[in-house]
Amino acid sequence: MSADTPGRSLGGRFAEATHPVLERINRSVEVDKRLWAQDLRGSAAHARMLAKVGLITADERDALLEGLRAVHEELEQGTFVFLPSDEDIHMAVERRLGERIGEPARKLHTGRSRNDQVLTDVLLWLRDELPGLRGDLVAYVEALVTRAEEGVGTPMPSFTHLQPAQVSSVGQWLCAHAAEVAGHLRRLDHLLERLDACPLGSGASAGGYLPLDRAHTAEALGFARPSLNATQTTGSRIELLDVLGLLTLVGVSLSRLGEELVVFCSPSFGFVALPDRLTTGSSLLPHKRNPDGAELLRSGGKLAAAELAGLASVTAGLVSGYSKDLQGDKALLFAAWDRTRDLLALATVHVDALTWRADRLRAACGPELAALWLADRLVLAGLPFREAHHLVGLAAREGDGDLAEGFRAALAAHATPVPEAQAIAAELAAQTPEGLLAALKTEGSAGPESVRGQIAVLKGIVGR
Repeated sequence: MSADTPGRSLGGRFAEATHPVLERINRSVEVDKRLWAQDLRGSAAHARMLAKVGLITADERDALLEGLRAVHEELEQGTFVFLPSDEDIHMAVERRLGERIGEPARKLHTGRSRNDQVLTDVLLWLRDELPGLRGDLVAYVEALVTRAEEGVGTPMPSFTHLQPAQVSSVGQWLCAHAAEVAGHLRRLDHLLERLDACPLGSGASAGGYLPLDRAHTAEALGFARPSLNATQTTGSRIELLDVLGLLTLVGVSLSRLGEELVVFCSPSFGFVALPDRLTTGSSLLPHKRNPDGAELLRSGGKLAAAELAGLASVTAGLVSGYSKDLQGDKALLFAAWDRTRDLLALATVHVDALTWRADRLRAACGPELAALWLADRLVLAGLPFREAHHLVGLAAREGDGDLAEGFRAALAAHATPVPEAQAIAAELAAQTPEGLLAALKTEGSAGPESVRGQIAVLKGIVGR
């Protein structure tokens, strides 16, 4: 059967056409055609290397390069016609190249396999696209930091177990999100440094017999070096798992912001408000303004974890070397990638647009949020912390929301005298949410000076 037989583009070994069901499932061009620019770039570098080592002539190299430029133009302008027989972007390009330049196109695949070609394309794509993701992360951090500056002195409760814990500030809350994403920026920068080994020339599994100059190809494509081991290179997707891990961490962070916005803008809290453009209505209830954008952040932010688990499940337990199981890697990567970038844009818009209700935030800072301040003040007066903790816990119970009243009752019931008891009671009665904020001492706390220091660090990380 001819190699040109429909359904069998690589058909010299086979006596019959591929079954239509297998052909349909095996076809990946609708997913991987977005790698066309990287595929053409890799092919051009490969052609130059083949000429350098004498496996093709200079004329053949020039014909290949000119043909690749012409195919590039067709793909760029949208005039390239994909055929049902195009299994993937690599075969589509090779087929069209042959139509344009004839015999030299048959030499382009010398010394490479689609196994090393596809991973080269994906790594080139990631190296091209990671700076864009970095820009999205930076824009999100900048939005958080800008709003944090506005809220440095605005008290709000912080939570543990979703129960009020201490007086914090809007600035501290937003800096918490920014600090987490700043960590993702560092992870991205390290990831970009690690995607520096070029797979091209690894072949199908164990290398090839031709005198390829892999270092030349790697340098031409901007990699630091060729990949170390051909079998590991072609049969592993560890780089993609690394990227999906980063996208998962970003998604977790965005999901947490989404949950807080959903909770904080509910009437029960009323801490923040979102503009109409970021809410939707109900098909039945005329009065509703639903925080659908925040809910999509909450749900969508979790989905990259599913793609990560999917690729990890596919790759785990495979025998060394390439297996067709790996074909689904790009669909998982692209789905997580596109969604994450959309969600980052959505999160940035939410941060820019949200309005906080300073009155509701301050009112939620009840007297009981002075409990740790009171315990620490007793420590400074000379009580052991566990004794102070017990005494303040008793005050919280006795006061039933009025910590100052409860403290007076606890002092009356306490077996031993408490140093500075009356002075501490007077300080507690006069305490305010703003005073509790100002009293915070530790680095990284919600104290105004600490938050301003956090903002300065975060601005340095994003280059502001």
